[in-house]
Amino acid sequence: MKAAIGLGSAGLALLAVAAPGAQAEPSPVTYTEAQIATMEPTQQAKLLEPLRHIANAVDSAGKASQSDAYAGLRIDAPKNVVHVYVTDRARTPKLLAAAHKADSTIDTKKIVVEKVRYNLNALHDARSRLLAKAEAKSLPYKIHSVAINAEKSVLDVAVDAPAKANASTPQLLSAGDIPLNFTQGQKIEPVSWADVKWHDSPPFIAGDVITDGNYYCSAGLPAVRKSDNTRVMVTAGHCFSNGQRVYTGAGTTPSFGKYYDGLNGQTGNYVGTVNGVATGWDAEQLIGADNNADASESTGYVPVTSYAYSHNGDYVCQDGAASFFMQQGTVCGIHVINDDITYSMDNGWTVRGVEGTRLPASPWATAHGDSGSMVYSTTGSTRQARGVVSALNTPYQTHAGNYLLWTEATDIFNHFGLKLNPTT
Repeated sequence: MKAAIGLGSAGLALLAVAAPGAQAEPSPVTYTEAQIATMEPTQQAKLLEPLRHIANAVDSAGKASQSDAYAGLRIDAPKNVVHVYVTDRARTPKLLAAAHKADSTIDTKKIVVEKVRYNLNALHDARSRLLAKAEAKSLPYKIHSVAINAEKSVLDVAVDAPAKANASTPQLLSAGDIPLNFTQGQKIEPVSWADVKWHDSPPFIAGDVITDGNYYCSAGLPAVRKSDNTRVMVTAGHCFSNGQRVYTGAGTTPSFGKYYDGLNGQTGNYVGTVNGVATGWDAEQLIGADNNADASESTGYVPVTSYAYSHNGDYVCQDGAASFFMQQGTVCGIHVINDDITYSMDNGWTVRGVEGTRLPASPWATAHGDSGSMVYSTTGSTRQARGVVSALNTPYQTHAGNYLLWTEATDIFNHFGLKLNPTT
């Protein structure tokens, strides 16, 4: 929501006997999801990074060369494996070979292949047909979101009235026979108001507050256009309109805990002018001043050196200013629960992205004022961009939400023809 200062995936084991005096190898340490969610980002990254490499390699190989069998995957951090879903187990060797070719460092013994009914193409096609019916207003219920559930081979459809949906709609689509799992949905609001670092100057980075004097959002993805090296800052598409000039904040910095009282409408340094809005990715380009690939965290700037897709079971952070000023700091431990979800925002846009939550460890995932900020993962001393904050779901208090929705950096860069600036 953009308000008038707002932001709108058997065998037998031999028993080993230790020789006299030999030290038995210690059992690997395991953690629960709750423990992983509350880890410091560097500790979390040490656990997750090998699984992320597997997920990225398998997902890339599956979509490129095994699309008629590949359905998706899920990172299972507590068990230290990646579940890969396929419709034909006989295709597994080719899939793993392609993944290993893409990244020879991955440990394929950590891949658990599971057979499912439908491939990703079939699930996407079914979702498109269902959303087309919603767009044509031929359904007696409102769809808030449709998430791909590769593990169960269904579409998880969040609606305003599940009982009505179950009673009035066949459980199978007319073509493709993809089951629909109706759940109670919540209103999805664009996360719009203000963002991190009130005053800044070029080169601008992820987390800078940006405003036109009426609405406040956040700088998200510092990028450069591939065709001519023009500097481009990406933020959420619902923030500003085409042609609007955008600046940093100015005047007195908002007080901690009173962020929404500190939005004064003043403008500072020129960041850029909106030139291109992608409604399907809730992203827009700001063409203007220089930028640099850093993320603004609670205590300083950290370099962003790469970007990638998010996968179910992973954990990410977001550096939104509203959360920062509302004394939440950089919000980490956000668990990816839907890596392929299409949702309808209050402004009428249908957007495809990712959903995450910090529940049950913490109710705060994002707040109004975090729109456009960077979603990213921790990789040692650097960061990996995942996308930009788009919306929140299930508000538990006035300004904050339990669930965060973001759109992927890879999709945004592909759409606009951009790359990270700089790519190192």
